[in-house]
Amino acid sequence: MAELPFCFVELIRSTMKDRWLFIINPASADGKGGIKWKSIHQAMLKEGFDPVVWSSEYNGHIEQLVERACHEGFRKIASYGGDGSLNAFVNGLMTQTACQPDEVLLAHYPSGTGNDWCRFFKVPGNPKEWVACINRNQIFKHDLGIIDLTKEGKPAKHYFVNIAGVAYESECAVLITKARQSSILLQGKLFYDYIVFKGLLSFQVPELTLKYNGVEEKKKVFNLSIAICRHNGGGMLPAPFADPADGIFDVTVFDDMPKWMVIKDYPKLRAGTIFKNPKISSFRTEKIEITRTDRPDYIEADGEFVGMGPATFTTQKQALRFVIGEIPKTKEFPF
Repeated sequence: MAELPFCFVELIRSTMKDRWLFIINPASADGKGGIKWKSIHQAMLKEGFDPVVWSSEYNGHIEQLVERACHEGFRKIASYGGDGSLNAFVNGLMTQTACQPDEVLLAHYPSGTGNDWCRFFKVPGNPKEWVACINRNQIFKHDLGIIDLTKEGKPAKHYFVNIAGVAYESECAVLITKARQSSILLQGKLFYDYIVFKGLLSFQVPELTLKYNGVEEKKKVFNLSIAICRHNGGGMLPAPFADPADGIFDVTVFDDMPKWMVIKDYPKLRAGTIFKNPKISSFRTEKIEITRTDRPDYIEADGEFVGMGPATFTTQKQALRFVIGEIPKTKEFPF
């Protein structure tokens, strides 16, 4: 079969550059994402929004589809799914070599269990409102988190755009993976509440070595969050002052505390008032190295188990471009 003339190939790529591509995860929303997408897509068409649509079929496929999209010339790409789908979407963008990541305009449609990234940026879950959001073209230059860790016994990098964590947070990410493979019917906030309290039953507080801002300390840590944005866990607020465009992580450290205190102060985590507890503190840094002293620890990013420690977290300022609902108001860091 004869190859297409170069000028024709360039014409196709030029057309793709200006058209939106949707990469959907039909397994999102506990397997209901694919069913919901049909009506959402029809509603978008009625609003005059007619994207190209590709569907992921297996774990790791989203990353492959993003790579293919960039190679074929798409420069406006939206993901459909939960926070985990968005994470896979970003990792596909960062590992492809067809273009620079900031050449691609990104968007996300919430169809997951937590939808924390969309909650923060006021991205609507109504198709008519979402299309209006795209048409407003409110572009936000977004920080990127980079994790150097271990995957399947080999050094690797993983990327994130919301919140990463170790200790209890990463233990919960492993429990979430197992729960989604079972027949549990809880969704949204109730699902995450269930995971939080289930995990408390067996969790053993680890001793961690932390290196940041010229400081090195070793102590027992119940939980540690490395935040670009503010929300995780279906509306929890472990980093209520985080700014996703300042190039700096907000790190929230939960010192070792009795389990009754965790339960008592859990409502504060959802209200964003956790720093009333003297065992919870925060600092800002561009880089943090974390090592568990007795064994490698789980690493979590954007609600997903992504590998094993030791891990180094660094940030890249305003590395990505997203269409969002509203620019979040900045808050003065009080520490």
